[in-house]
Amino acid sequence: MTLDADEFIRRFLLHVLPTWFVKIRYYGLLGSRNRKATLIKCRELLGLRSEPITETGFPESEGQGIPSWQELLFRVSGIDLSKCPSCCEGRMRPKEILWPIRCARAP
Repeated sequence: MTLDADEFIRRFLLHVLPTWFVKIRYYGLLGSRNRKATLIKCRELLGLRSEPITETGFPESEGQGIPSWQELLFRVSGIDLSKCPSCCEGRMRPKEILWPIRCARAP
């Protein structure tokens, strides 16, 4: 899709709020005032198992640490990032971490 410069700028500026407007990120059920209580009530109404939530936001698991993002992705979607994408048999292991140039943690 090709746009003229004027049309692109017009569409882009539709997403910019005027200076006197404030964007509200969370409201309703996810409002920060009663988020914990409303989520517990939603779980009860939906008939879901309510698990105690730790400070990190993950449900407590018996004797296990906090799952990594790769484990969570596998649980939710069934995608295993450690499998080789071409042969689907071998296991991929990280060889090196490439930090961004401006990253404070870069060695």
